[in-house]
Amino acid sequence: MLQSARTAPPHRVPPTVALAGATVWNRRESYWFLTAVIVPAACWSRYPTAVPYVFAIVLLGALVFRSRRIAWWVSMLRWGVIADVETVDTALRGGRNLRLAHATGWNVQRRWYTGVVTESAVRYRAGEARGHLFVRGLPFTTGVVLAHWKQPSSAVAISDFPCDLQLDGKGRWAASFPQGFWRQALATVALYGYAIAGLTVSLGYR
Repeated sequence: MLQSARTAPPHRVPPTVALAGATVWNRRESYWFLTAVIVPAACWSRYPTAVPYVFAIVLLGALVFRSRRIAWWVSMLRWGVIADVETVDTALRGGRNLRLAHATGWNVQRRWYTGVVTESAVRYRAGEARGHLFVRGLPFTTGVVLAHWKQPSSAVAISDFPCDLQLDGKGRWAASFPQGFWRQALATVALYGYAIAGLTVSLGYR
């Protein structure tokens, strides 16, 4: 499959990728929204006029971050070429309890994991260019690595995308939502709904 999929970019990127990127759960983003709960509650009585700005900053920052992330994913898929992995060096990074994605070829398994988290330094070759990327989570094994055709120093592991992907021999991506994705999507929509509602209510109390 890997060999037959080595078609020249640009590739057609389905809208499923952007939709998945817009609604996938992001753990760091949830911390930002947690800030939007704690800070307004702490300063509502003393600085009520500052509360809308807190909500607006958190919401705007989250939207900018997510938009840039989607644009990067789409660019990597449109201009990505399958890289040859040359070496992998793995180091331990402490114990965690979190949801991780691990790829074997094109197949990505996503599950909750409790134990030692690693960081793998993956060195790859894309044509005549060479580069490296870091994959954090479970040890990198045989997952697909995509390098940017225009900027070979930029690369991404297939497990970093929010959806399941396959590239056919004609250069067309097939994207599907992973199992349990819609629970994440509902949680993401709830977070943004909370921020918008908080902004609206706080503006009414100014």
